Parts: sequence; C-alpha cells; structure tokens
Amino acid sequence: MHLNPLEIKIIGLLPLRLESPLHVGAGGGDARRTFMRLPGGELIIPSSTWKGAFRSISEQLAKRMDFDRVAKRAVEFYREDGRGISYRGDGEGFEKLLMEFSSQLDELVKVLRRLGYSEEEIAAARDGRDVGILRDMAESYIALHCPIGKLYGNKVLAGKVRFGDVVIEEAKTVYRAGIGIDRKLMTVKGKMLYFTEAINPGAEIRLPILIDNLIPGEDDSALFSLTLEYLLEFGLSIGGRKNVGMGLLNIALDRGKNVEYFYLIELNRDQELAIGNPFKKGRKLTTKQLIEYLRSK
Repeated sequence: MHLNPLEIKIIGLLPLRLESPLHVGAGGGDARRTFMRLPGGELIIPSSTWKGAFRSISEQLAKRMDFDRVAKRAVEFYREDGRGISYRGDGEGFEKLLMEFSSQLDELVKVLRRLGYSEEEIAAARDGRDVGILRDMAESYIALHCPIGKLYGNKVLAGKVRFGDVVIEEAKTVYRAGIGIDRKLMTVKGKMLYFTEAINPGAEIRLPILIDNLIPGEDDSALFSLTLEYLLEFGLSIGGRKNVGMGLLNIALDRGKNVEYFYLIELNRDQELAIGNPFKKGRKLTTKQLIEYLRSK
C-alpha cells in the first residue's frame, strides 16, 4: 500500500564513525572473505544492510512499548524468517484473533477493499466458504497496523523509512585472520583458518536516510524516535562477525562539518514549499531535535 498523500518528508545525512573493524561480505565461504565492492572497486554498504540493522533494533524496542490493542497484537505476532514477514504468531493467539476479526468483518469491508480483496473473496470469507482467505485477511489487517511494518515495510505496507547505499571510496582495508568453531562441541575446527577483509576503526561515513509521513505523536514515530535514541546511546552494529565485536558504529556528534542533520519539510503546513532542494528549503534538525519533533503532538 503506497503512502499517500505526502505530508511530511525528512531527509537525513547521518555521520557515523567506525569504532571497530567492519566487514560487509560479498558472499561465499572462501578462506579469503572479501568486502562487497562495486565494479569499479569502491567498497559499498548496501541499503539492505542498514535497513536490517535499524529494523532489528526497532523490533526489540517495539516489544517493550505500549501500543493500542491492534498494534500491540501486530507486534506480538510479528515474525521474520527466510520466507519474509508474517503475523500468524502462536496458534491459540491467532485463532482467537481470527474469531474476533470474523465477527467484525462487515465493519472492515472498506479496509479490505483498500487492501486489494475482491467482493467475491470478501463474500467467501464472510459466509465461511474460504477459511484460508479469512486467515489471510486477518493477517493483512493487523499488518496494516504494525508500527514496525509502517517504518520498514511488510506484505501490505511500503516502508516510510528508506536508506541509501553507502559508497566508500578512500578507506583502506586489511585482512584479519579467523578460525572456524564447531558450535556443537565449542572447539576449534581443523583446517578452518580464514581471512576477512575489513575496514579499520576510525573511518567516517555518511548514511542517507529518506523518511515519508512520520506524523508526530503516532505509534511508528514514537518507535523510530526510540530507535534513534538507542543509536545515540549504544551505536549501531552492521556486517559480519558482530558476535566478536566487529562492525560497531557510533553517531559522530559535533565533528565540524560532519555534525548530523535532518532536513524536515512539512507539506501539510505549507503547500507552497518545494521539495526540490530540501537542504535549502527544509528546517534543519539535529538527531536529538528530530527525536523531540517525532514525540510532539
């Protein structure tokens, strides 16, 4: 479901400082594990890496937040695996939700139409001819209200928060030795010496962040503000071998020209405000000021 109409746009260039060696792998399990690169040789950290790291933090924070009933159910049932994101949760809890959803089906017809369900499918769910489609509708309905899904996307929502690829042209890499571990026996595996290409600590990068329609005071805005607050306090971990402390980044505060800024454009307040040049027209906020803005009402 596309996020229309556009009311608020936020563009961020977040400077991050690498506190420990960083490896973002190009795939494969060779003895020499290389950093992901563009055809021209530049190192790249893809947008999917950033999205996964941010979403992981938001998922953990959401479980500790107090949402309204439907959003709370969505967070409770939220699951992510190799097949994607689902909202079925445990059998008993979802069956209870299914009964409640079925009893309110007539009141939710407009929502179901917006979600793309046909009149025939709605009728089949209403009279009990298709329990499968009823389950799918219930899952889609709670996915529509999930604060995690609102931020990063799910089967029915386009995410409000998007990240750009980060291309690193000047950083030098080194190869760090490692050994394989047998996880069952917790012993070193024989003949499992490997080398991982990594950027050394101290490198600084800028992460582009694009955000659409985060309305102050809403549940997804509250969740993203907590996520940013977590980053300020504890940093962000990305890439491979995080379990041994690699890939830790901190927001680089107050470092000359690299002070973090977000540019806020409120189209819902000023219809004449052009977004062609947000760095000139937008209201400039630090990360802490953006957190305060997202929590305002």
